[in-house]
Amino acid sequence: LAYALLFWAWVANMDKVKTLKAIKVLLISAVLVSIYGVLEHLGIDKDIWIQDVQQRVFSTFGQPNWLAAYLAALLPLTWALALSSEYEIVSPKRKWLIPLVSVLYFLTLLYTKSRSGLLGFFVSSLVFWPPILFLYIKKKTPYKKEFLKKLFLFNSAFLILFLLTPTPYFKGLSYYFSKPKEIQETRTMGPALEVGGTESGTIRKIVWKGALDIWRHYPILGTGVETFAYSYYQFRPEEHNLVSEWDFLYNKAHNEYLNFAANTGTLGLATYLFLLVVIVRYLLKKIRTSFLPLAFLSGIASILVTNFFGFSVVGVSLQLFLYPAMALTLSTPEKKKLTTPKNLATLQKYGVVFLSLVAFYLLYSITRYWLADLNYSYGKSLNDTSDLTGARARLIKAIKLSPKEPIFWDELSQTDTELAVALWEANEKDKANEFVKASLSETGNATFLSPRNINLKRNRASVFIKLSAIDPGYLEKARDTLLDALTYAPTEAKLFYNLGLTYLRLGDYDNAIKTLEKTINMKPNYRDARLALALALIDLGEKTRAKEELNYILEKIAPDDAISRQTLEDIK
Repeated sequence: LAYALLFWAWVANMDKVKTLKAIKVLLISAVLVSIYGVLEHLGIDKDIWIQDVQQRVFSTFGQPNWLAAYLAALLPLTWALALSSEYEIVSPKRKWLIPLVSVLYFLTLLYTKSRSGLLGFFVSSLVFWPPILFLYIKKKTPYKKEFLKKLFLFNSAFLILFLLTPTPYFKGLSYYFSKPKEIQETRTMGPALEVGGTESGTIRKIVWKGALDIWRHYPILGTGVETFAYSYYQFRPEEHNLVSEWDFLYNKAHNEYLNFAANTGTLGLATYLFLLVVIVRYLLKKIRTSFLPLAFLSGIASILVTNFFGFSVVGVSLQLFLYPAMALTLSTPEKKKLTTPKNLATLQKYGVVFLSLVAFYLLYSITRYWLADLNYSYGKSLNDTSDLTGARARLIKAIKLSPKEPIFWDELSQTDTELAVALWEANEKDKANEFVKASLSETGNATFLSPRNINLKRNRASVFIKLSAIDPGYLEKARDTLLDALTYAPTEAKLFYNLGLTYLRLGDYDNAIKTLEKTINMKPNYRDARLALALALIDLGEKTRAKEELNYILEKIAPDDAISRQTLEDIK
């Protein structure tokens, strides 16, 4: 609905001249983004990111695939503007800048090392260049040689850069001509599905399987908009426990189409696909009259590819929905400007006042939310440094500004729990009990506001476990909370592990061992679960079985595990 409103606003308020200016601004802003991306590859700001930004740049986008999708959709516009003199966004003397910009975009795209982005670029090239070549060959034009020259130069530049720059598809010529000792493998760091021990395609297949299961169970309307982070846990394939990113939160299906299917069902997916068909059909009708509509179509083709392996963020979604609007305004004949009366009518004045008030309220709300998030971030960082008093003050401010954010309440409950335990150990029991009550109320608010959030339930169990230092009865509440969480995440190995530890704290060894055995059946390489099981077996005098678990850790999971090795020595 929001993007439909933007489409309408563009068509209603933009003309050909304004659209060309907007395209110029779009390209210039992308130049700045690309320059920063190239500088990242050269080492700028490499020490301020957890991810290895020098290996895979993301500029101001925060994630390589998002930057790659954005640039892949922009590149065809530079080709059309370089080939055609119909739309001039720079003076003829500076026309050489456009191919240079195109090369810069492509170089940055290569530096992202995004497989989906490069595949999107390849598809957009197939959509753009063959029709253009066909049209030029068919036409009897004196500019045919000039066009062929530009086509050759463009694609030669792209090919040379591709051959010289290492990518997931080609390691670069230097790899094949360098001596073996000069070749160094660098392990990059990043989020789920980007880097890690398990190949990203393998993880995607598992997540897609879960998304399909969600769709099968909620075929018509899905589970609700932006609910994948909650619904996926319910249908998460058990093999997800075996990948390197097994304990990451997946809030997207990493496939835009499956994401629509899971969240909005067949109705939402069909609507989205129908909209895409309408957009493509409209642009196909326009490609005979101008190069830019074909460029827009090529850009959208690249988005359809990158969306298959990921999901569109705001910048890419704007391209998808505003490219057709740009094509429409560029092809619409100029209208005569109508003179408008200088004095506004009374109704118009009321309208201006009303819209101003609405705009002010929206800005005020956004400012409050921003300040709340800022205070939350400060509070969380103070918690990390054990400044509990300062953290609590910040978190209370955050909640006052935005009282319906469950993670704010959750973080405050963790803070008050730590304070309660510290005061209890300092023998200030009355104050400790006050913080216990506050903590229980706060964690209750968090789970009430977001009842399907598994992480909040996990944290609530953690609160009860910490408070068991004050009253052991809280361990039973921790157990019940984890059992409740498992009804929403029946294949989450870490929850089973936490439940097993809770059973051990309760002295319920039978259920503890059963739960830990189930945990390692789900995730055989779970070192912590096997070690906990071994220690429980030692307590029960079952040293032979304990040795089996410890040997498994040392032989198949962590050969240098000092704790497992020492425990094994102690029971020999």
